[in-house]
Amino acid sequence: MMDYSNSILSLLVPIVVIVMVFVTRRVALSLLVGILLGGIMMFYNDIINIPVYVYKNISSVFYTFDENDKLIISFSSVYIFGFLILLGILTQIILYSGAINSFVNWAHKRVKSAKGSEFIAFIAGIIIFVDDYFNALTVGQISKSLNDANKSSRERLAYVIDSTSAPICIIMPISSWGAYIIGVMDTNIPKDFGDGLLVLIESIWSNYYAWFALLAVFLTILWQVNLPAMQKNVNIEVKDLLQKRHFDDKESSIWLLIIPILTLMISIFFMFFWTGYTASENHSLIDILANTNTSFSLFAGGLITIFVSIIISMKHLRLSYSYEILRKGFLSMLPAIVILILAWAIGPVIRDDMQTGIYLANVSRELLSNNVVSFIPAVLFLISSFIAFATGTSWGTFAIMIPIGVGIIEASGGNAMLGISAILSGAVFGDHSSPISDTTILSATGAGCSVQSHFITQLPYVLTVAIISLISFIFSGIFNNIIAGYIVGIIGIFGIFYLYKQYLSKPLNFN
Repeated sequence: MMDYSNSILSLLVPIVVIVMVFVTRRVALSLLVGILLGGIMMFYNDIINIPVYVYKNISSVFYTFDENDKLIISFSSVYIFGFLILLGILTQIILYSGAINSFVNWAHKRVKSAKGSEFIAFIAGIIIFVDDYFNALTVGQISKSLNDANKSSRERLAYVIDSTSAPICIIMPISSWGAYIIGVMDTNIPKDFGDGLLVLIESIWSNYYAWFALLAVFLTILWQVNLPAMQKNVNIEVKDLLQKRHFDDKESSIWLLIIPILTLMISIFFMFFWTGYTASENHSLIDILANTNTSFSLFAGGLITIFVSIIISMKHLRLSYSYEILRKGFLSMLPAIVILILAWAIGPVIRDDMQTGIYLANVSRELLSNNVVSFIPAVLFLISSFIAFATGTSWGTFAIMIPIGVGIIEASGGNAMLGISAILSGAVFGDHSSPISDTTILSATGAGCSVQSHFITQLPYVLTVAIISLISFIFSGIFNNIIAGYIVGIIGIFGIFYLYKQYLSKPLNFN
């Protein structure tokens, strides 16, 4: 087998996948081709192993074998897929009970514009900060029907969800993201840097991308900024729009929607803390969050919510609805599940076989060794962005780049907090803008639009924020002052998005 850790060929698989997504707009096909290409690169002189390689990578999402050939089932994957199916079924139960129409009619009297419905999604995204999966899927369930009624596209909703989920999770230490990052820092930063929690808290204030991403969403909603990509992709492949449903004339009670959503949130929150508490030793809040079983918590919370929803909706549901509820619930989530399976399958190809992250990390060492101290945060931001975009994982990027960045900062005497913030910022941008990221996939799933249309429509917005964040890191590095970066960045965000509003933005066409 080949070693690509020191070869530019390690970038070939992620680049081919990303280019194919742009050209074909078929994410699943692009991911499958990427896995196949990885097999060809690993076994080009032994082609009989190529189909075996593809099968093993896809099957590893569900099970693997240890060195003693003992079967190990990946329950975390099974739980996530189970939760997605339960979420699809829950949506159909709420729909068939008539609660969706009751809620829309109630909300439509109070929220009469796309701007208002999008602000509800934005606020919900900020409030639900414990986990990005939970955030993306729950906010979508809360907001879809109201957005449909107020003529806001699913792609806009997906952008709002995606640009609040990861950014809000990384600036909230009390989240699954915070717990993970603290764990990485505690094992990879010198003691004189301080405790991992304190370092994370201090780095929050210079995490330009996270703050600017939230500001950009706010301005996009306030000014109703629709860039050309957003104008051209309106509700692509969306099959559950409010106006197309067969049960529009059926109403029941708004509580048949509110109670399941509250049950989902409360039960998952409870399971997060219960699984973390039982698995932790000192029972501190950070230790609990670090040990929580996210996938099981989501699945268990989904089961509880389905049970509660059936009980409270029973008099509004017919037994004859059962098959359609199960069938439509499963089929509504099937495309997302297929894409997620392939995205998780290609992860080891890019990370372990192509060793893309290691190659880029080595390149970053060489680049940074020749750069002046002032530009270290900007270069760290760029390298982290590219690693996360190419590999589709921010958490993997944290693990790769934090020890490298800290080592470079120690050797150069640069601003430690600014450098760490740049790594965290770049990883979040790369992850949530990548077409192979689970955050991108689940945000599209939560909003109920296609992954490819979400990726294409949000990219101009998040790329704008990333460029402005990069400029902010340059200025803050030069002046060694966080405020300097904020002054440049805030002026840049307001100025660029105002120009977008004036010269590029047009109302969406729903015809």
